[in-house]
Amino acid sequence: MSLKTFVKISNVTNLSDARYCAGMMVDVIGFNIDSTAQSFVSAEDFEEITNWVAGVKFAGEFHGSGIEEIRNTVSKYPIDLIEIDDLNLVEKVFLLGKPLIVRLNINTDSEFRELKSTLSYLDELAKMVLIKSENDALFDDLDSQIGYYNGNLKLLKGYGVTTKKSIGRFPGLELEASKEERPGYKDYGQIMDVLEMIEED
Repeated sequence: MSLKTFVKISNVTNLSDARYCAGMMVDVIGFNIDSTAQSFVSAEDFEEITNWVAGVKFAGEFHGSGIEEIRNTVSKYPIDLIEIDDLNLVEKVFLLGKPLIVRLNINTDSEFRELKSTLSYLDELAKMVLIKSENDALFDDLDSQIGYYNGNLKLLKGYGVTTKKSIGRFPGLELEASKEERPGYKDYGQIMDVLEMIEED
């Protein structure tokens, strides 16, 4: 079986999540390789986890690092994509030569109003844009605006995904992994629910 929708799983820290997601045929598994992050995955742990999974691409997630740290870290990890959330770094990270995912946090009306121009700027620089929001008052407006997007970017919905209806017209989804209770024991929660919803019959 396969999934009807492109799916990225973020913040993976353990083999249980990685193997489950690969088995469900998600497209991208993301690892936080920003050394200052609480969920940081070392190069050794990354290798140990990824050696056991196949058929997916690996993204290195940076949410706070500068360009020098990103450049140095990327050289130590065999990742396929780089994810950042700082628009000021887009052009510099683009020059590193790996496909780029840009994470946009849209929580205010002003950020929403800037979304169209931001997507236009990213159109030739990024491969994907992950749209996150913690403001449920914006969810319908975001869904509506993204539904009319016709550029080159693959847009991933990373907010309010709970039902088939909430998936909307996005070409992709992003779901966040949770910590493992202890090795081999894991409640996949929302990830399992959503992946089963979009699994091909």
